[in-house]
Amino acid sequence: MPGHPHAPRRVIREVAAAVLAELPVFADRLVERGAVEEKTFYARGDWVAPADMRQSFMDNARSALVLMSEGFGTRAGWSAAPLATGRRRAEQGVPLEAVLHLFRLGTELLWEMLLAAARRRSPDELAEFIDSVMVLWQATDRVSTAMVEGYRSRETRLRARADRRRERLVRLLVEGRGADPVVAAEAEAGLGLPGHGRYAVVLVGCDLADDVVPAPGLAALGVRVVAALYRDRVVWLAELGGVTADRLAASLTPHLQHRAGLSGEVDGLAEIGIAYQLAEIALSTQEPDVPGLAVLDDRLPEALVAASPRLARRLAARTLGRVLELEDEERHVLLATLRAWFSAGRSATRAGELLYCHRNTVLNRLRKLEQLTGASLEDDRHQLCCRLALMAHREKP
Repeated sequence: MPGHPHAPRRVIREVAAAVLAELPVFADRLVERGAVEEKTFYARGDWVAPADMRQSFMDNARSALVLMSEGFGTRAGWSAAPLATGRRRAEQGVPLEAVLHLFRLGTELLWEMLLAAARRRSPDELAEFIDSVMVLWQATDRVSTAMVEGYRSRETRLRARADRRRERLVRLLVEGRGADPVVAAEAEAGLGLPGHGRYAVVLVGCDLADDVVPAPGLAALGVRVVAALYRDRVVWLAELGGVTADRLAASLTPHLQHRAGLSGEVDGLAEIGIAYQLAEIALSTQEPDVPGLAVLDDRLPEALVAASPRLARRLAARTLGRVLELEDEERHVLLATLRAWFSAGRSATRAGELLYCHRNTVLNRLRKLEQLTGASLEDDRHQLCCRLALMAHREKP
């Protein structure tokens, strides 16, 4: 009866019941339109099978109609269908944006069917139904929210599983297991990297993967990067394609906010373990707490020193001798002078300019160094040892 407080609910319930009886027709229309939408909207082309699409449309429409007709306090298990749909679409790899787009399409068609059913009733009941249209939007919003909840919960689990698998495969490769055909085949399938190709490894001194993302534009260069945590570092396996390691370094450098080391180029997954070791050596040549990329091939002398720290310490002690026994200030002045002299191409005048002192002061300090080391700085071998010793002995600021 018009004006009766329960009339709108009764009208909604009866209209919903009429549409429930027509759900198969409704689902067929959605599948027909959804198939067209899929081809143009699903970015990854992960199409849902028509039977799956049809069933999910029916199940979710039924959930919305149950909420409309029985009220939002219902315990009829209406959320099971949208939760299951969301989980299934996440497993199928369908982008959430595409899922929601098709859900909105279904909502539009559901409204058309509800309105058509309401128009078969009296004018007063049609008016009451239209006045209660907010119930439809509230119901479909609940169903949509449940579907997104199911999607995101399953997506989180799938991502965690994929992360664990990626980290395990990267660990096997950097530990030198890539020469094992079984490991190589699993890595090819799981990481999408070819067994044979040109590779380099980037090792980033950071233990939070979300803090470190490869530089944008690498994909456009044809470089594929797989990143994973390993111990307290982030490892990038870079399949170079046609790009040189120098080009990779140039692309990465402006975007790195942490210390990082770049290996030289290696051949195939079988040599990833070697590349990792080289990247680790390159990283060790980078000053502590100083962000930036240390490229192995640009620091081979430093890498030689870093690769054998025990020999490097022995070389420094043997070469610099009594210099290292001096008080901090005098030792620092003499070693800084030696570094400046090498940097200035062994010119006392230019070294003095770098140190803001007279060339004679530089010469006096160099003579003191020769006295303490017991060798002439004109001797090529002693010069080489001094250069390496300076690399091995890092003065504290």
